[in-house]
Amino acid sequence: MATMIPLRHARRVALSTFLASLIVLGCSLTVFAADLFKGNEAIPSDAIVIFDGKDLSQWVRNGTDQTPKWIIKDGYMQVRGGSIQTKQEFSSYQLHVEFWLPLMADMKGQDRANSGIFMNDAYEVQVLDSYGIEPEAHRCGAIYSITAPTVNASRPPEQWQSFDMLFYAPKFDDKGSKTANARISMMQNGVWIHNDVEIPNPTACHKCPEKATGHIIVQDHGNPIRYRNIWIRPLAADYVTLAQPTAGK
Repeated sequence: MATMIPLRHARRVALSTFLASLIVLGCSLTVFAADLFKGNEAIPSDAIVIFDGKDLSQWVRNGTDQTPKWIIKDGYMQVRGGSIQTKQEFSSYQLHVEFWLPLMADMKGQDRANSGIFMNDAYEVQVLDSYGIEPEAHRCGAIYSITAPTVNASRPPEQWQSFDMLFYAPKFDDKGSKTANARISMMQNGVWIHNDVEIPNPTACHKCPEKATGHIIVQDHGNPIRYRNIWIRPLAADYVTLAQPTAGK
């Protein structure tokens, strides 16, 4: 038998629920109130531009405080004289990178326009001319040695390409023990190639310790790779899992 609720009490409950909803809505509006775009800008207003095509003021040579020797020309930077890293450390973030690969027709595999982008010093996303071949864990867009992209979304060499990454740093307890692995979702050239992939350890051949914050590294692998338009949007530290659609809906 259902319990009867007095009408007056029911109205008070309904009013309280309505007011609570307004508070939640107000908070949500506050979170999303910032205008990320005012017109046709290419970069959101809250992004940190770490390469604007003009200089390397946001970068140093990897593992040092020295000025990089990379070539700056026509709005891009080109690999030369060793890998580079951001001066600033980051934790979880959205990262946009554009890159250009030379045609190295006589080369194969890892010798064909090789570079890489590292998150938190330890996790490499492979940059490579992999056009027209099956995706593998050592080819373009791979979480190097760990996870192959779900599809080969590479353009031919000598075309500008893009990566858009959503990276969540690993978490640690007060004693320094890891409680959650790093995770990444990623698009290449506007195509999803990784969906919430867990990164259980540093990528192969890299011995950097895992940590909650770190540099972004762009690798010099001896090939004349070009990069441009690199920006980052730091994210809240808490990882949020999006609700999955119910089957049949």
